[in-house]
Amino acid sequence: MKRRAVLHSIALALAASLAVSCAGPTRSAPPPVAARPAPAVRLRLATFNLQVFGPTKAARPEWLRAVAAIVRRYDLVAVQEIRDASGRAPLRLLDAVNAEGSVTYAMALSDRTGREPDDRRSQEQYAYLYRTDRLRVLGAPTLYDDSEADHFQREPFVSRFGLVGQDASLVLINIHTPPRRAVREIAAMEHVFRWARTRFAEEQVFVALGDFNAGCGYASETDLDALPIHGDAYDWVVPHSADTNVAASECPYDRVVIAAPEGNLLVEDWGVDRAFDETAPLSDHWPVWVELRLRPSTSRRRAPMAR
Repeated sequence: MKRRAVLHSIALALAASLAVSCAGPTRSAPPPVAARPAPAVRLRLATFNLQVFGPTKAARPEWLRAVAAIVRRYDLVAVQEIRDASGRAPLRLLDAVNAEGSVTYAMALSDRTGREPDDRRSQEQYAYLYRTDRLRVLGAPTLYDDSEADHFQREPFVSRFGLVGQDASLVLINIHTPPRRAVREIAAMEHVFRWARTRFAEEQVFVALGDFNAGCGYASETDLDALPIHGDAYDWVVPHSADTNVAASECPYDRVVIAAPEGNLLVEDWGVDRAFDETAPLSDHWPVWVELRLRPSTSRRRAPMAR
């Protein structure tokens, strides 16, 4: 009996082994499919010094129409040198921008700069004119608090923007340096970047743009290259060889500086927009533009930025 039981157990084991071998190899679960990265979103930004934009220019409909047509080429335009204590001139420009075309623009307008007693001789306003179907303001735009060190005659204007319908955002820093203090104030921009990174701790993409007066007799290449803001953590989109000045002299006054992990890899293209007749200029500066590629969800900080 015992022998028969042993033989029966062996037979059962052989049958089970044969069944497994006939069934073929065991299949493991397929590996998860990696999610495709979201496509990059293109954003066209420009900076434009309007050269003493106040009541006189705001009273000229043809000037307003011409500048408005330039603004409508871009998703956002950072404007410098608004000089109108009444505040009506920038509102008239916004009305002109929205008078034609199907796209609506909004404006983030700064308070008057020159808050410190020794800076009040040159008070101006900055503005961001932006497409409402592409961008929205995140939080309250503000002038950089320069009260402690008083680095700037005209405090930079800082605003965070989000892309409508996208998980992507960036911080912009609008600046207009006085020509004779250009190198000093450009150097101090590193303090503004540092402050902005603290204020917007979740952000990764920071872009300074405006009239840096960064060229010709105001700032030499040697002076600029020696500044920390010209170091590895920053990428200068507009090179020293550019000409953003309408006059006969070739000066790279207007600049775009990026602080982001991807740096210049964010830049699809850039250029100087020679948008008007030099014999009847709208300003003494050409608009300067940059097209960025922002990838949704990658513009948010996942870890402290280190480059």
